[in-house]
Amino acid sequence: MNCSTIEWSITTAAYAHQRAAVEKLSRLKVGGLFMDMGTGKTRVAIELVWLRRHKISQCVWFCPVSLMETARREILKHTTCADVDIHVFGPQTRESSLPKAGWYIVGLESLGSSARVVCTLDKLIDEKTFIVVDESTYIKGHRAKRTNRLIVLGKRTAYRLLLTGTPITQGIEDLYTQMTFLSPKILDYHSWYTFRRHHILFDQHKKGLIVDRYDTRTIYQRIAPYVYEVRKEDCLDLPPKTYKHVWCFFSDEQQRLYQAVKERFYDDLMEYDPSETGVAIYRLFGGLHAVSCGVRPAGFVGEKLLKNGRAEILTELLNGINESHVIVWVNYIASIDALREAFGAAFPHRGIFELRGNISPRLRTENIDKWKRDGGILLATQGTGGHGLTLTEANYTFFYSDGWKYSDRLQAEDRCHRIGQTRNVYYVTVRCECGLDKRIRSALLRKSNALQELKNEVALLNGDRAQIKSLVETL
Repeated sequence: MNCSTIEWSITTAAYAHQRAAVEKLSRLKVGGLFMDMGTGKTRVAIELVWLRRHKISQCVWFCPVSLMETARREILKHTTCADVDIHVFGPQTRESSLPKAGWYIVGLESLGSSARVVCTLDKLIDEKTFIVVDESTYIKGHRAKRTNRLIVLGKRTAYRLLLTGTPITQGIEDLYTQMTFLSPKILDYHSWYTFRRHHILFDQHKKGLIVDRYDTRTIYQRIAPYVYEVRKEDCLDLPPKTYKHVWCFFSDEQQRLYQAVKERFYDDLMEYDPSETGVAIYRLFGGLHAVSCGVRPAGFVGEKLLKNGRAEILTELLNGINESHVIVWVNYIASIDALREAFGAAFPHRGIFELRGNISPRLRTENIDKWKRDGGILLATQGTGGHGLTLTEANYTFFYSDGWKYSDRLQAEDRCHRIGQTRNVYYVTVRCECGLDKRIRSALLRKSNALQELKNEVALLNGDRAQIKSLVETL
């Protein structure tokens, strides 16, 4: 298939808010769909490509590797295109063997790690290419190799589109590279340094520490003509969400190791220059979080899994509900191992399916398909399964532990609270009675990034070891 020579059509009807999005962006060559998760922005993007089908020869669809199969299925779902019309970049994709297709799906991570993929795209993308970047916050880092390569490739074609439900995950600086990809003329700054001089105030002593952001209204005014935004509650009549959290206590082993992680940090603190404690702080927070989640942190000898109450509590909770499909989100792959063992013993007749980063995309897809078809318990890491998937078969979602970022939590929640969900959705979170878990919960309630907040708090102590130690003792 060639988008400009073979006629294809849209097969699904659009909701009112999707029609409004198409109406606005169809007048533009570049634009962004900043639509809440679950509102159907993929369907809108496909129609925008369809409207340009006689002016383009192909669409190159960039998305996280974990979503490549989802993107392929969405194109098949919403159009008359066939399998042969879509090529998903894989280990064998090369310039010499690239098939003719109307759609090419490329993993965003490959832009930064694979010279083979970049060389192939260099020959593929031309002035008649429509580029779609799905989950565009993957290109928010202005120094990232993938970001700069995508900006260079994007300059070749007139048609460029961003898709994301969370355009800002930390601050307005996230918008700079996304808008630069669309067109530098939107924000009208020649470089990142010009942008930050107008809108970001950094700490004079701590490199990279942002202390204030200002004149954000100017940024929003400049991007407004080029983006379509919609909130889920404003366009969809979805059932409500119900939240519950349950607390558990540390085992003796966790308690000892939690304190040992702090003691290691105090030793590190004496070795590092007061102005260069970043590595030690990262080891501290990562270690405490791992212990809280029942995982032995790096550098400590012993069994990977710690005796803890989270798996026991989740088993009891699952025993109390009668649902065919259940999702359990975790932060560590090791936690999946613990839950698989616990659930396998407690629920021998229920299917247990895994969605994690160290299995192949093919196996992930098979596991999701089996879970959807047969029911069971889906054990998933937020980093792998928290984006792009539709899991509306479940209306009970459990969080084995909290992660650092509000944006990641929201992404995971919205896998089952989106178009197609007809039942009240229940979210149950297991939390430990420790200072770190309480700090993380507080940050999530403020829709913030707990890790960044803690790092900033330490940075503001200007290397005062006594004050830093006092702060750590509260965790």
